[in-house]
Amino acid sequence: MISRLLFIAVLVFTLITPVLIQAAVDPLSQADDAYNNGEYQRAIRWYDEALSANPNDQDVVIGRLRSLAALSRWDEVVNGASRFNLTSADTGEVSVLRAEAAVKTGNPKEALNILDNTIDLNRTEEVRIRSAALIALDRSEEAASLIRNMENEGPLDPRLSLLMGTILIEKGNISASLPYLEEAYLALPNDPDASTYLGDVATSLGKYEEALDFASSAAALNQSDPSAWVNIAYLNSRLGRYDEAIDALEHPLAVTPDDPQLLNAKAYALYLSGRGSEGRTLAEEVLRQHPGNPGAKDTLGCILLSEGKVQEATEYLEQAVEYLPRDPEVLSHLADAYHQQGMDNKAEDLYQRSLRIDGSSGRAWKGYSEVLISLERFPEAASAIAEAFKYYPGDSKLIAWEEKADKVLVDWYLKEEAANTTTSHE
Repeated sequence: MISRLLFIAVLVFTLITPVLIQAAVDPLSQADDAYNNGEYQRAIRWYDEALSANPNDQDVVIGRLRSLAALSRWDEVVNGASRFNLTSADTGEVSVLRAEAAVKTGNPKEALNILDNTIDLNRTEEVRIRSAALIALDRSEEAASLIRNMENEGPLDPRLSLLMGTILIEKGNISASLPYLEEAYLALPNDPDASTYLGDVATSLGKYEEALDFASSAAALNQSDPSAWVNIAYLNSRLGRYDEAIDALEHPLAVTPDDPQLLNAKAYALYLSGRGSEGRTLAEEVLRQHPGNPGAKDTLGCILLSEGKVQEATEYLEQAVEYLPRDPEVLSHLADAYHQQGMDNKAEDLYQRSLRIDGSSGRAWKGYSEVLISLERFPEAASAIAEAFKYYPGDSKLIAWEEKADKVLVDWYLKEEAANTTTSHE
C-alpha cells in the first residue's frame, strides 16, 4: 500500500513539475526585468520567446521595440512597428517610439505627422521629439520656443537641456549653451551626445585637452560611432599628437575599411606626421575610388603644397573649397597656397572667412599674421600675432613678426608724438 502511494506521488510530481517551471519562468516577466536592469539584448531574446508563444501580444511587441530603441536600432523599430501593424495603434508610447524612430532614420516630417495625430502623449516626450524633428528641418527657432515654454513651467528634463544646448551652439552662442550642456552631462552620464557637444564647445574655445577628454568619453559610451573616433583623431592632430591621431582612426577603419572619409582622415594625419608620401598614396587611392571627393582633394592639395608644387596644389584646393565653402581648414589651406604665390589680398579674405567660422585654429591665426605682415597692416598683425601666441607660445617666427610689428608701431607713435609736439609749440 505504501509503495503504491509513493509511486502515485512520484508520478504526480513528475507530471506537474514542468507546469510549475513554466509558470515560474514567464518570458514576459523575464524580458521586463532584463529591460529594467538595462540588459536590452537579453530583454529582446526573452521578448522573442514570448512572441513565439503569443505573436499578437501587443505588450510584448512594444517591449521589444522599446528595447531596440534603447540600443539605438532605429531601423528595426520602424520595421517592427510596420510588421506588427502598430501604425494604427496610436497610444502614447507607440507614437513616441514611432516618432523618435522617424527622426533618427531621417524622416522628421513623418515624426511631426505622427505627433500631430496622437492625443495621448506625455508632454515632455512630445516636446523633446517635436523639437528634435524641427531642428532636423532647420526650424531651430520653433524648437527653442517650445523648450523655453517648458522651462517657464519648471526645471527642464535633461534631454531638453541637451537639445537647447545644441540649438545655442548652432546659433554661435557658446556661453549660453554651457549651462544646458553641463546639466545634461551630469544628469545623463550614459548619453554620448552630452559628451560630444561639450567637446565641441571646448574645441571652439581652443581647449583641446578638455575637448579630448569629452570626445574619449563619447567614444567609450558608443564605440561603434565612427564620428567619435574621427573627432579624437582631429583633436590629437590639433595637439600635434599625430601618431595618436592615426591610432584613433584604426578603430572605425577596422569596421568600415573602405570608408572614403576615414581613409582621407588617415591620409591627412599621415601628412601631418611627416609621412607625406604615404598620405599622398592613400589620398590618391581615395580619389581613384571616389573621383571628386573634396576631402581627398584638400589633403592632396596640402601635400603637393608641402612638396613645392604650388600651382597643382592650388587647383586641388580650389576644387575642395568649391564643394566645402564653409570648412575653415579647407579655406585656410587655400589661403596658404595663395600666400605662397604672393596673392595676399585673396589669402587675407580666406583667412578671415576661416577664422569667423572657427576662431580656435592656431594654424590659421599664424598664417593670417604672416599675410598681414606681408601687407604691412601692422596694427592688425599685432592683434593676430597675439592670438597665434596662445597656441604657439615661444614660436620663433611669431616672435620675429611681433618685433617687426612693434618696431613699426613704435616708430609711427614717435613720429606722431614729435609732430604733435611741434604743432603745440607753434
